[in-house]
Amino acid sequence: MKFNQTILGLLAALASLTPATVNANDEATQKRNAAEQAAALNQDPGGADRKGLLDARARRPITAGLPGQRNDHPDAAWFGDASLGLFLHWGISSVHGDIDLSWPMILNLGSGTKLKPSEYWKLADRFKAENYDPGIWLKTAREAGFEYAVLTTKHHDGYTLWPTEASEIGVRTSLPGRDLVKDFVEACRAHGIKVGFYFSGPDWYKSREYRSFNYRSEGGGTSSLPPIPGRPDFDMNWEPRKLEKMPAELRKRISAENRQQLVELLTRYGKIDLLWFDGGTGSDITIEEIRALQPGIVINNRSAAPIAKGKPVYAGDYFTVEHGEQPTRPPGWWEQLRIWNSNWGYMKRDEIRYAPTATILRLVARTKAWGGAVMANCAPRPDGTMPPPFFKGMAEVRDWMKINGVSVIGAGPVPESAVANVPVTTRGDVWYIHAVNGSKGTLSVTPGASATSVASVSVLGKPGSPAYTWENGTFTMAYPEPDRTTPHDVIAVTFRTRPDAAKAKTN
Repeated sequence: MKFNQTILGLLAALASLTPATVNANDEATQKRNAAEQAAALNQDPGGADRKGLLDARARRPITAGLPGQRNDHPDAAWFGDASLGLFLHWGISSVHGDIDLSWPMILNLGSGTKLKPSEYWKLADRFKAENYDPGIWLKTAREAGFEYAVLTTKHHDGYTLWPTEASEIGVRTSLPGRDLVKDFVEACRAHGIKVGFYFSGPDWYKSREYRSFNYRSEGGGTSSLPPIPGRPDFDMNWEPRKLEKMPAELRKRISAENRQQLVELLTRYGKIDLLWFDGGTGSDITIEEIRALQPGIVINNRSAAPIAKGKPVYAGDYFTVEHGEQPTRPPGWWEQLRIWNSNWGYMKRDEIRYAPTATILRLVARTKAWGGAVMANCAPRPDGTMPPPFFKGMAEVRDWMKINGVSVIGAGPVPESAVANVPVTTRGDVWYIHAVNGSKGTLSVTPGASATSVASVSVLGKPGSPAYTWENGTFTMAYPEPDRTTPHDVIAVTFRTRPDAAKAKTN
Protein backbone atom coordinates (compact mmCIF):
# COMPACT_ATOMS: atom_id res chain seq x y z
CA MET A 1 0.00 0.00 0.00
CA LYS A 2 1.03 3.61 -0.38
CA PHE A 3 2.23 5.40 2.71
CA ASN A 4 -0.97 7.34 3.35
CA GLN A 5 -2.98 4.12 3.15
CA THR A 6 -1.69 3.27 6.60
CA ILE A 7 -4.16 5.59 8.32
CA LEU A 8 -7.25 3.44 7.82
CA GLY A 9 -7.94 2.43 11.41
CA LEU A 10 -6.75 5.70 12.87
CA LEU A 11 -9.16 7.79 10.83
CA ALA A 12 -12.23 5.85 11.85
CA ALA A 13 -11.13 5.84 15.46
CA LEU A 14 -10.41 9.57 15.55
CA ALA A 15 -13.90 10.47 14.43
CA SER A 16 -15.34 9.23 17.74
CA LEU A 17 -12.86 10.95 20.03
CA THR A 18 -13.25 14.19 21.94
CA PRO A 19 -12.74 17.41 19.96
CA ALA A 20 -9.21 18.57 19.47
CA THR A 21 -7.75 20.98 21.96
CA VAL A 22 -6.09 22.75 19.04
CA ASN A 23 -7.90 22.82 15.70
CA ALA A 24 -7.16 24.73 12.51
CA ASN A 25 -10.77 24.27 11.38
CA ASP A 26 -14.06 23.34 12.97
CA GLU A 27 -14.72 19.76 13.99
CA ALA A 28 -17.18 19.10 11.14
CA THR A 29 -14.54 20.07 8.58
CA GLN A 30 -11.95 17.80 10.16
CA LYS A 31 -14.34 14.87 10.23
CA ARG A 32 -15.16 15.46 6.58
CA ASN A 33 -11.46 15.47 5.75
CA ALA A 34 -10.99 12.16 7.54
CA ALA A 35 -13.94 10.67 5.68
CA GLU A 36 -12.61 11.93 2.33
CA GLN A 37 -9.21 10.43 2.95
CA ALA A 38 -10.63 7.12 4.09
CA ALA A 39 -13.02 6.97 1.15
CA ALA A 40 -10.21 7.63 -1.31
CA LEU A 41 -8.26 4.75 0.19
CA ASN A 42 -11.24 2.41 -0.13
CA GLN A 43 -11.37 2.21 3.65
CA ASP A 44 -14.26 2.45 6.10
CA PRO A 45 -14.65 5.86 7.81
CA GLY A 46 -17.96 4.84 9.35
CA GLY A 47 -21.32 6.53 8.94
CA ALA A 48 -23.20 6.65 5.66
CA ASP A 49 -20.20 5.55 3.58
CA ARG A 50 -19.81 2.23 5.39
CA LYS A 51 -21.78 -0.08 3.10
CA GLY A 52 -20.45 1.36 -0.13
CA LEU A 53 -16.86 1.21 1.03
CA LEU A 54 -17.16 -2.32 2.38
CA ASP A 55 -18.77 -3.43 -0.89
CA ALA A 56 -15.93 -1.82 -2.84
CA ARG A 57 -13.33 -3.48 -0.64
CA ALA A 58 -15.06 -6.84 -1.14
CA ARG A 59 -14.72 -6.44 -4.91
CA ARG A 60 -11.02 -5.70 -4.73
CA PRO A 61 -8.97 -8.87 -5.34
CA ILE A 62 -6.72 -10.02 -2.52
CA THR A 63 -3.30 -11.05 -3.81
CA ALA A 64 -1.37 -11.37 -0.54
CA GLY A 65 -0.88 -14.65 1.31
CA LEU A 66 -1.84 -16.95 -1.55
CA PRO A 67 -0.62 -20.56 -1.56
CA GLY A 68 2.40 -20.95 -3.81
CA GLN A 69 3.33 -17.27 -3.53
CA ARG A 70 3.91 -16.73 0.20
CA ASN A 71 7.10 -17.78 1.97
CA ASP A 72 7.26 -21.58 1.89
CA HIS A 73 10.16 -21.86 4.35
CA PRO A 74 9.28 -24.28 7.21
CA ASP A 75 9.94 -21.53 9.77
CA ALA A 76 7.18 -19.41 8.23
CA ALA A 77 4.46 -22.09 8.45
CA TRP A 78 3.45 -21.09 11.99
CA PHE A 79 1.57 -18.03 10.75
CA GLY A 80 -0.97 -20.12 8.86
CA ASP A 81 -2.06 -21.66 12.18
CA ALA A 82 -1.79 -18.53 14.34
CA SER A 83 -4.82 -17.23 16.21
CA LEU A 84 -3.74 -14.37 18.46
CA GLY A 85 -1.11 -11.66 18.17
CA LEU A 86 -0.32 -8.66 20.36
CA PHE A 87 0.30 -5.31 18.64
CA LEU A 88 2.32 -2.88 20.78
CA HIS A 89 2.26 0.77 19.72
CA TRP A 90 4.79 2.52 21.92
CA GLY A 91 6.93 5.62 21.64
CA ILE A 92 7.38 9.19 22.77
CA SER A 93 3.70 10.08 22.21
CA SER A 94 2.88 8.04 25.32
CA VAL A 95 4.39 10.83 27.44
CA HIS A 96 1.57 13.15 26.43
CA GLY A 97 -1.21 10.72 27.29
CA ASP A 98 -3.83 12.14 24.94
CA ILE A 99 -2.34 11.75 21.45
CA ASP A 100 -1.58 8.89 19.11
CA LEU A 101 1.81 8.18 17.57
CA SER A 102 2.90 10.65 14.85
CA TRP A 103 -0.46 11.58 13.30
CA PRO A 104 -1.42 14.35 15.76
CA MET A 105 1.30 16.48 14.16
CA ILE A 106 -0.88 16.79 11.04
CA LEU A 107 -3.51 19.53 11.16
CA ASN A 108 -6.93 19.11 9.52
CA LEU A 109 -6.80 15.33 9.74
CA GLY A 110 -9.20 13.76 12.21
CA SER A 111 -10.71 15.29 15.31
CA GLY A 112 -8.37 14.21 18.09
CA THR A 113 -5.97 16.29 20.10
CA LYS A 114 -3.23 17.91 18.03
CA LEU A 115 0.35 18.84 18.91
CA LYS A 116 2.79 20.97 16.95
CA PRO A 117 5.67 18.89 15.55
CA SER A 118 8.17 21.14 17.34
CA GLU A 119 6.47 20.24 20.63
CA TYR A 120 5.82 16.62 19.74
CA TRP A 121 9.49 15.77 19.25
CA LYS A 122 10.37 17.42 22.56
CA LEU A 123 8.46 14.57 24.22
CA ALA A 124 11.60 12.51 23.67
CA ASP A 125 13.21 14.40 26.57
CA ARG A 126 10.57 13.01 28.95
CA PHE A 127 10.38 9.47 27.59
CA LYS A 128 12.27 7.42 30.19
CA ALA A 129 10.86 3.86 30.13
CA GLU A 130 12.14 3.64 33.68
CA ASN A 131 10.00 0.65 34.67
CA TYR A 132 10.16 -1.19 31.36
CA ASP A 133 10.03 -4.95 31.86
CA PRO A 134 8.23 -6.45 28.85
CA GLY A 135 8.53 -9.90 30.36
CA ILE A 136 5.75 -9.03 32.80
CA TRP A 137 3.13 -8.27 30.19
CA LEU A 138 4.36 -10.77 27.59
CA LYS A 139 4.13 -13.56 30.16
CA THR A 140 0.57 -12.44 30.87
CA ALA A 141 -0.21 -12.45 27.15
CA ARG A 142 1.26 -15.93 26.65
CA GLU A 143 -0.83 -17.30 29.49
CA ALA A 144 -3.88 -15.90 27.69
CA GLY A 145 -2.99 -17.75 24.49
CA PHE A 146 -1.20 -15.04 22.50
CA GLU A 147 1.28 -16.53 20.07
CA TYR A 148 3.14 -13.57 18.55
CA ALA A 149 3.84 -9.93 19.36
CA VAL A 150 4.77 -6.96 17.17
CA LEU A 151 6.52 -3.86 18.57
CA THR A 152 6.73 -0.46 16.85
CA THR A 153 10.51 -0.27 16.50
CA LYS A 154 10.08 2.99 14.57
CA HIS A 155 6.87 4.86 13.73
CA HIS A 156 6.49 7.70 11.22
CA ASP A 157 7.88 10.18 13.77
CA GLY A 158 11.31 8.60 13.26
CA TYR A 159 11.96 7.80 16.94
CA THR A 160 13.80 4.46 17.15
CA LEU A 161 13.51 2.10 20.11
CA TRP A 162 16.93 0.60 19.47
CA PRO A 163 20.31 2.45 19.45
CA THR A 164 20.86 2.72 15.70
CA GLU A 165 23.50 5.08 14.39
CA ALA A 166 21.24 5.73 11.41
CA SER A 167 18.73 7.85 13.32
CA GLU A 168 18.69 11.46 14.48
CA ILE A 169 16.17 10.78 17.25
CA GLY A 170 15.75 7.68 19.39
CA VAL A 171 17.03 5.86 22.44
CA ARG A 172 20.62 6.42 21.32
CA THR A 173 20.17 10.18 21.74
CA SER A 174 17.64 10.34 24.59
CA LEU A 175 18.24 7.10 26.53
CA PRO A 176 21.96 6.35 26.14
CA GLY A 177 22.83 2.72 26.84
CA ARG A 178 19.26 1.46 26.43
CA ASP A 179 17.96 -0.95 23.81
CA LEU A 180 14.20 -1.38 24.22
CA VAL A 181 13.98 -3.70 21.21
CA LYS A 182 16.55 -6.08 22.69
CA ASP A 183 14.59 -6.32 25.93
CA PHE A 184 11.41 -7.02 23.96
CA VAL A 185 13.02 -9.79 21.91
CA GLU A 186 14.48 -11.48 24.96
CA ALA A 187 11.14 -11.35 26.77
CA CYS A 188 9.33 -12.83 23.76
CA ARG A 189 11.74 -15.73 23.59
CA ALA A 190 11.60 -16.31 27.35
CA HIS A 191 7.85 -16.83 27.14
CA GLY A 192 7.54 -18.66 23.83
CA ILE A 193 6.12 -15.79 21.79
CA LYS A 194 7.05 -15.23 18.15
CA VAL A 195 9.01 -11.99 17.58
CA GLY A 196 7.60 -9.33 15.29
CA PHE A 197 8.92 -5.89 14.33
CA TYR A 198 6.80 -2.99 13.06
CA PHE A 199 8.82 -0.66 10.84
CA SER A 200 7.76 2.60 9.18
CA GLY A 201 9.59 3.50 6.00
CA PRO A 202 8.54 7.18 6.10
CA ASP A 203 10.62 9.24 8.54
CA TRP A 204 8.97 12.56 9.23
CA TYR A 205 11.80 13.78 11.44
CA LYS A 206 14.45 13.50 8.76
CA SER A 207 12.14 15.03 6.16
CA ARG A 208 10.66 17.68 8.48
CA GLU A 209 12.06 20.66 6.59
CA TYR A 210 10.60 19.45 3.31
CA ARG A 211 7.11 18.31 4.23
CA SER A 212 3.86 20.02 5.14
CA PHE A 213 2.21 19.31 8.48
CA ASN A 214 -1.15 20.45 7.12
CA TYR A 215 -3.38 17.80 5.55
CA ARG A 216 -4.10 18.21 1.81
CA SER A 217 -2.18 21.46 1.68
CA GLU A 218 -0.80 22.95 -1.50
CA GLY A 219 2.37 20.88 -1.35
CA GLY A 220 0.62 17.55 -0.82
CA GLY A 221 0.07 17.48 2.93
CA THR A 222 0.33 13.73 3.66
CA SER A 223 -2.43 12.74 1.27
CA SER A 224 -2.90 11.16 -2.12
CA LEU A 225 -5.98 13.33 -2.65
CA PRO A 226 -5.65 16.60 -4.59
CA PRO A 227 -4.62 19.62 -2.51
CA ILE A 228 -7.38 21.90 -1.25
CA PRO A 229 -6.97 25.23 -3.08
CA GLY A 230 -5.68 27.93 -0.80
CA ARG A 231 -4.73 25.60 2.04
CA PRO A 232 -1.15 26.55 2.98
CA ASP A 233 1.75 24.27 3.71
CA PHE A 234 2.72 24.36 7.40
CA ASP A 235 6.10 24.06 9.06
CA MET A 236 6.84 22.43 12.42
CA ASN A 237 5.18 25.30 14.26
CA TRP A 238 2.13 25.26 11.98
CA GLU A 239 3.21 28.48 10.36
CA PRO A 240 2.65 28.92 6.60
CA ARG A 241 5.71 28.38 4.47
CA LYS A 242 6.70 27.72 0.89
CA LEU A 243 7.42 24.00 0.58
CA GLU A 244 10.78 23.30 -0.98
CA LYS A 245 11.63 20.13 -2.86
CA MET A 246 13.71 17.68 -0.85
CA PRO A 247 17.30 17.62 -2.16
CA ALA A 248 18.21 14.42 -3.97
CA GLU A 249 21.19 13.90 -1.63
CA LEU A 250 18.93 13.93 1.44
CA ARG A 251 16.42 11.57 -0.16
CA LYS A 252 19.25 9.21 -1.00
CA ARG A 253 20.64 9.41 2.54
CA ILE A 254 17.27 8.67 4.11
CA SER A 255 16.86 5.66 1.87
CA ALA A 256 20.33 4.37 2.74
CA GLU A 257 19.70 4.87 6.46
CA ASN A 258 16.36 3.06 6.28
CA ARG A 259 18.17 0.15 4.66
CA GLN A 260 20.79 0.25 7.41
CA GLN A 261 18.10 0.26 10.10
CA LEU A 262 16.39 -2.75 8.58
CA VAL A 263 19.63 -4.66 8.31
CA GLU A 264 20.35 -3.89 11.98
CA LEU A 265 16.92 -5.13 13.07
CA LEU A 266 17.36 -8.31 11.04
CA THR A 267 20.90 -9.11 12.19
CA ARG A 268 21.30 -7.91 15.78
CA TYR A 269 18.62 -9.92 17.55
CA GLY A 270 18.77 -13.46 16.24
CA LYS A 271 15.79 -15.07 14.56
CA ILE A 272 12.94 -12.64 13.78
CA ASP A 273 9.61 -14.24 12.93
CA LEU A 274 7.61 -11.38 11.42
CA LEU A 275 8.19 -8.01 9.77
CA TRP A 276 5.22 -5.61 9.76
CA PHE A 277 5.81 -2.75 7.34
CA ASP A 278 3.78 0.44 7.44
CA GLY A 279 4.30 2.72 4.47
CA GLY A 280 6.91 0.57 2.78
CA THR A 281 10.58 -0.02 3.52
CA GLY A 282 11.63 3.56 2.77
CA SER A 283 14.62 2.13 0.92
CA ASP A 284 15.66 0.06 -2.09
CA ILE A 285 15.95 -3.18 -0.13
CA THR A 286 14.31 -6.20 -1.76
CA ILE A 287 12.38 -9.14 -0.31
CA GLU A 288 15.15 -11.37 -1.61
CA GLU A 289 17.71 -9.44 0.46
CA ILE A 290 15.49 -9.54 3.56
CA ARG A 291 15.08 -13.31 3.24
CA ALA A 292 18.83 -13.75 2.81
CA LEU A 293 19.12 -12.37 6.36
CA GLN A 294 15.99 -14.05 7.77
CA PRO A 295 14.92 -16.99 5.54
CA GLY A 296 11.83 -17.93 7.56
CA ILE A 297 10.49 -14.43 8.19
CA VAL A 298 6.83 -13.62 7.48
CA ILE A 299 6.22 -10.23 5.83
CA ASN A 300 2.92 -8.35 5.63
CA ASN A 301 1.43 -6.78 2.50
CA ARG A 302 2.72 -3.23 3.10
CA SER A 303 6.40 -3.48 2.21
CA ALA A 304 6.06 -1.94 -1.30
CA ALA A 305 9.36 -3.75 -1.87
CA PRO A 306 10.20 -5.63 -5.06
CA ILE A 307 10.72 -9.38 -4.87
CA ALA A 308 14.20 -8.81 -6.31
CA LYS A 309 15.94 -6.13 -8.33
CA GLY A 310 13.90 -5.46 -11.44
CA LYS A 311 11.02 -7.65 -10.25
CA PRO A 312 7.44 -6.68 -9.30
CA VAL A 313 6.44 -5.46 -5.85
CA TYR A 314 5.86 -8.35 -3.45
CA ALA A 315 2.20 -8.90 -2.58
CA GLY A 316 3.01 -10.09 0.94
CA ASP A 317 2.95 -13.33 2.89
CA TYR A 318 -0.38 -12.32 4.35
CA PHE A 319 -3.20 -9.80 3.97
CA THR A 320 -3.87 -7.28 6.77
CA VAL A 321 -7.20 -5.68 7.64
CA GLU A 322 -6.50 -2.62 9.76
CA HIS A 323 -9.98 -1.45 10.71
CA GLY A 324 -13.48 -2.75 10.24
CA GLU A 325 -14.20 -6.44 9.95
CA GLN A 326 -13.17 -8.17 6.75
CA PRO A 327 -16.40 -8.59 4.73
CA THR A 328 -15.40 -11.66 2.71
CA ARG A 329 -13.24 -14.70 3.30
CA PRO A 330 -9.67 -14.09 2.10
CA PRO A 331 -8.15 -16.83 -0.08
CA GLY A 332 -4.92 -17.17 1.90
CA TRP A 333 -3.14 -16.16 5.09
CA TRP A 334 -4.56 -13.03 6.68
CA GLU A 335 -4.67 -10.93 9.83
CA GLN A 336 -7.41 -8.81 11.40
CA LEU A 337 -6.33 -5.87 13.56
CA ARG A 338 -8.34 -4.64 16.53
CA ILE A 339 -7.67 -1.78 18.94
CA TRP A 340 -8.23 -3.21 22.41
CA ASN A 341 -7.30 -0.04 24.31
CA SER A 342 -8.72 3.34 23.24
CA ASN A 343 -6.34 4.20 20.37
CA TRP A 344 -3.19 2.79 18.82
CA GLY A 345 -0.94 4.68 21.25
CA TYR A 346 -1.27 5.01 25.02
CA MET A 347 -4.00 7.30 26.32
CA LYS A 348 -4.62 8.21 29.94
CA ARG A 349 -8.16 6.92 29.56
CA ASP A 350 -6.64 3.46 29.06
CA GLU A 351 -6.22 3.49 32.84
CA ILE A 352 -10.01 3.17 33.15
CA ARG A 353 -11.08 0.64 30.55
CA TYR A 354 -10.31 -1.34 27.43
CA ALA A 355 -12.91 -2.56 24.95
CA PRO A 356 -14.94 -5.47 26.36
CA THR A 357 -13.03 -8.73 26.22
CA ALA A 358 -16.10 -10.34 24.68
CA THR A 359 -15.65 -8.22 21.55
CA ILE A 360 -12.07 -9.46 21.15
CA LEU A 361 -13.12 -13.10 21.59
CA ARG A 362 -15.98 -12.70 19.15
CA LEU A 363 -13.58 -11.29 16.57
CA VAL A 364 -11.10 -14.11 17.20
CA ALA A 365 -13.86 -16.66 16.55
CA ARG A 366 -15.02 -14.88 13.39
CA THR A 367 -11.51 -14.46 12.02
CA LYS A 368 -10.39 -17.99 12.90
CA ALA A 369 -13.50 -19.37 11.17
CA TRP A 370 -12.05 -17.93 7.95
CA GLY A 371 -8.50 -19.10 8.68
CA GLY A 372 -7.07 -15.79 9.94
CA ALA A 373 -5.41 -14.42 13.07
CA VAL A 374 -6.39 -11.43 15.22
CA MET A 375 -3.71 -8.99 16.36
CA ALA A 376 -5.11 -6.98 19.27
CA ASN A 377 -3.48 -3.62 19.99
CA CYS A 378 -2.41 -2.54 23.47
CA ALA A 379 -0.12 0.33 24.41
CA PRO A 380 2.39 0.62 27.28
CA ARG A 381 2.63 3.71 29.45
CA PRO A 382 5.67 5.98 28.99
CA ASP A 383 7.41 4.23 31.90
CA GLY A 384 7.07 0.87 30.11
CA THR A 385 4.33 -0.64 32.27
CA MET A 386 0.80 -1.59 31.28
CA PRO A 387 -2.38 -0.08 32.81
CA PRO A 388 -4.73 -2.26 34.95
CA PRO A 389 -7.31 -2.91 32.17
CA PHE A 390 -4.61 -4.74 30.20
CA PHE A 391 -4.14 -7.30 32.95
CA LYS A 392 -7.87 -7.55 33.59
CA GLY A 393 -8.58 -8.19 29.93
CA MET A 394 -5.77 -10.72 29.61
CA ALA A 395 -7.06 -12.59 32.67
CA GLU A 396 -10.51 -12.76 31.09
CA VAL A 397 -9.08 -14.11 27.83
CA ARG A 398 -7.00 -16.63 29.81
CA ASP A 399 -10.03 -17.87 31.74
CA TRP A 400 -12.06 -18.21 28.53
CA MET A 401 -9.21 -20.07 26.85
CA LYS A 402 -8.95 -22.57 29.70
CA ILE A 403 -12.38 -23.82 28.73
CA ASN A 404 -12.71 -22.89 25.06
CA GLY A 405 -9.14 -22.62 23.79
CA VAL A 406 -9.45 -25.93 21.94
CA SER A 407 -11.92 -24.21 19.61
CA VAL A 408 -9.39 -21.53 18.63
CA ILE A 409 -5.74 -22.35 19.30
CA GLY A 410 -4.68 -24.92 16.73
CA ALA A 411 -8.20 -25.19 15.33
CA GLY A 412 -8.96 -24.96 11.64
CA PRO A 413 -11.44 -22.89 9.63
CA VAL A 414 -14.93 -23.94 8.65
CA PRO A 415 -15.16 -25.56 5.20
CA GLU A 416 -16.06 -23.01 2.54
CA SER A 417 -19.09 -25.04 1.53
CA ALA A 418 -20.68 -24.81 4.99
CA VAL A 419 -23.35 -22.27 5.91
CA ALA A 420 -23.75 -20.91 9.45
CA ASN A 421 -25.23 -17.88 11.21
CA VAL A 422 -22.36 -17.71 13.72
CA PRO A 423 -18.59 -18.37 13.52
CA VAL A 424 -17.60 -22.03 13.29
CA THR A 425 -14.13 -23.52 13.72
CA THR A 426 -13.09 -27.15 13.34
CA ARG A 427 -10.67 -29.73 14.69
CA GLY A 428 -10.85 -33.04 12.89
CA ASP A 429 -14.43 -34.29 13.04
CA VAL A 430 -15.43 -31.81 15.73
CA TRP A 431 -17.12 -28.54 14.77
CA TYR A 432 -17.04 -25.69 17.28
CA ILE A 433 -20.06 -23.40 17.08
CA HIS A 434 -19.38 -20.02 18.71
CA ALA A 435 -22.57 -18.71 20.33
CA VAL A 436 -21.60 -15.05 19.96
CA ASN A 437 -23.60 -11.89 20.39
CA GLY A 438 -25.73 -11.49 17.27
CA SER A 439 -27.03 -15.06 17.15
CA LYS A 440 -30.57 -13.98 18.12
CA GLY A 441 -30.77 -17.01 20.38
CA THR A 442 -30.57 -19.58 17.58
CA LEU A 443 -27.52 -21.41 16.26
CA SER A 444 -27.80 -22.82 12.75
CA VAL A 445 -25.18 -24.77 10.81
CA THR A 446 -25.50 -26.59 7.49
CA PRO A 447 -22.20 -28.53 7.28
CA GLY A 448 -22.60 -29.85 3.74
CA ALA A 449 -23.64 -32.96 1.86
CA SER A 450 -21.05 -35.22 3.52
CA ALA A 451 -22.71 -34.96 6.96
CA THR A 452 -25.46 -37.51 7.51
CA SER A 453 -26.37 -37.02 11.18
CA VAL A 454 -25.21 -35.72 14.55
CA ALA A 455 -23.04 -37.99 16.69
CA SER A 456 -22.65 -35.80 19.77
CA VAL A 457 -23.28 -32.31 21.13
CA SER A 458 -21.84 -30.62 24.21
CA VAL A 459 -21.24 -27.15 25.57
CA LEU A 460 -17.55 -26.77 26.45
CA GLY A 461 -17.08 -26.54 30.20
CA LYS A 462 -20.66 -27.52 31.01
CA PRO A 463 -22.23 -30.92 31.83
CA GLY A 464 -24.90 -32.69 29.84
CA SER A 465 -25.97 -32.75 26.20
CA PRO A 466 -28.21 -29.89 25.08
CA ALA A 467 -31.30 -30.31 22.91
CA TYR A 468 -30.99 -29.73 19.18
CA THR A 469 -32.63 -30.59 15.89
CA TRP A 470 -31.19 -32.12 12.72
CA GLU A 471 -33.42 -31.68 9.74
CA ASN A 472 -32.67 -31.64 6.02
CA GLY A 473 -28.94 -31.46 6.67
CA THR A 474 -29.11 -28.49 9.02
CA PHE A 475 -28.18 -28.47 12.70
CA THR A 476 -30.28 -26.06 14.77
CA MET A 477 -30.07 -25.31 18.47
CA ALA A 478 -31.65 -22.73 20.75
CA TYR A 479 -29.04 -21.07 22.92
CA PRO A 480 -29.14 -17.81 24.92
CA GLU A 481 -27.47 -14.91 23.14
CA PRO A 482 -24.87 -13.21 25.33
CA ASP A 483 -24.75 -9.43 25.62
CA ARG A 484 -21.80 -7.67 24.01
CA THR A 485 -19.79 -7.61 27.25
CA THR A 486 -20.16 -11.31 28.13
CA PRO A 487 -17.66 -13.80 26.61
CA HIS A 488 -19.50 -16.36 24.51
CA ASP A 489 -19.91 -20.10 25.01
CA VAL A 490 -18.80 -22.72 22.49
CA ILE A 491 -20.78 -25.77 21.45
CA ALA A 492 -18.84 -28.81 20.21
CA VAL A 493 -20.68 -30.87 17.59
CA THR A 494 -19.49 -34.06 15.93
CA PHE A 495 -21.20 -34.94 12.67
CA ARG A 496 -21.38 -38.43 11.23
CA THR A 497 -20.25 -38.44 7.64
CA ARG A 498 -20.51 -40.75 4.67
CA PRO A 499 -17.58 -43.21 4.62
CA ASP A 500 -16.68 -42.15 1.10
CA ALA A 501 -17.00 -38.42 1.74
CA ALA A 502 -14.03 -36.42 0.58
CA LYS A 503 -12.47 -34.15 3.11
CA ALA A 504 -13.96 -30.66 2.82
CA LYS A 505 -11.67 -28.16 1.19
CA THR A 506 -10.23 -25.55 3.59
CA ASN A 507 -7.53 -22.92 3.38
